[in-house]
Amino acid sequence: MEHLEVIKVSEEKMSSEHLNANKVYFATEILNDSNMMPIYSKLCMMLDIYDVEHEIIEDPVTHSCKALKPAWLVNNVKITDHVDCLVRNIGDKRMLMTNCAEYDSEVAKALKKKIEAEGYEVVELSYSSFDGVREAKDTSWAYINYIHTSKVIIVPMQHAKEDKEALQQIKACFPHLAVVGVYADPCFGNEGEFIRYSKSINESMVS
Repeated sequence: MEHLEVIKVSEEKMSSEHLNANKVYFATEILNDSNMMPIYSKLCMMLDIYDVEHEIIEDPVTHSCKALKPAWLVNNVKITDHVDCLVRNIGDKRMLMTNCAEYDSEVAKALKKKIEAEGYEVVELSYSSFDGVREAKDTSWAYINYIHTSKVIIVPMQHAKEDKEALQQIKACFPHLAVVGVYADPCFGNEGEFIRYSKSINESMVS
């Protein structure tokens, strides 16, 4: 619990992501990952279908965004070092929290309390497969790493029993957007990590 960061810090970490994003940046590292390339092709195809611009960039700093989203290693006690992999802003003063409570109920409770104290409503993901224990290798938390644009939400699918429920719950959060799943299992490591190779932005908001 001593590692829990204040919510204002987590908000700063998420500030580079725009809810009305009209473009998706991919990190150059994606070109060096043979496991990621087929998924990258699917993501590009999906973005093209919904007419969302995308490109690969070398220096994400110049675009005021992070091209690499850190992974949450669920067997690392400092899970709040990756709070932007636990919580996403979904607009209308609401935050979507991954199923953190199924891994560490105390951290989830404390984080939720801090978020609500800032005036946000917290929507939590949860799954019927939960039987009281989520092991480190369990990656059901990682659906929160969806790509968010003003036209479509792309959710990473794992061919897991939680896929359908995750898609349904995220669709409920965005009733006016298309919400689709793309199989991304090769990006889920043995320790529960999912590397995020993208960041969605609204170009008009970037100086």
